[in-house]
Amino acid sequence: MKRDFRELVITGTRELVKLERFVEEICDYYNISNEYFGNIQLATNEAAAILFSLNDSTENGSLEVIFDRKPKGLVFRIKLGSNDESIIDSEDLLEREIRKHKLSRDIFIIKSLTDEITISVNARSIVLVFYVSSMNYEKSLKRINELKEYWNKQNVLIQKK
Repeated sequence: MKRDFRELVITGTRELVKLERFVEEICDYYNISNEYFGNIQLATNEAAAILFSLNDSTENGSLEVIFDRKPKGLVFRIKLGSNDESIIDSEDLLEREIRKHKLSRDIFIIKSLTDEITISVNARSIVLVFYVSSMNYEKSLKRINELKEYWNKQNVLIQKK
């Protein structure tokens, strides 16, 4: 399998549109359906919003988004940029916020939308994994059921004649 690796740097919340376009281009490339695309888009936006909220105290904060296609699925790693001054403060702040459950709603949303999530306090990053193979499996089951329903209707019509 050929490795697909892409990177994006966002320098503020005003540039979240770049993240949305980044995710949309990846989903278009891999023919991801609209339902699954919405999950990926919302989860990446929520993760970026969490990390940006931790970095409000610094003006030069940036966010690094790294996409990697692995056999497991689509992997998005969202990480705060390297501001040496804010590393200790943001780590403490993240631990405090999680303990106080202020981020619990956002983290719950992300956990609900992803197949795997890893939150790294020390590395100040969130890794999101979306299994693409399960999506294709669900589509094939749906198609099989639709075909069965169709053939059952055809058999009923033939028997009535």
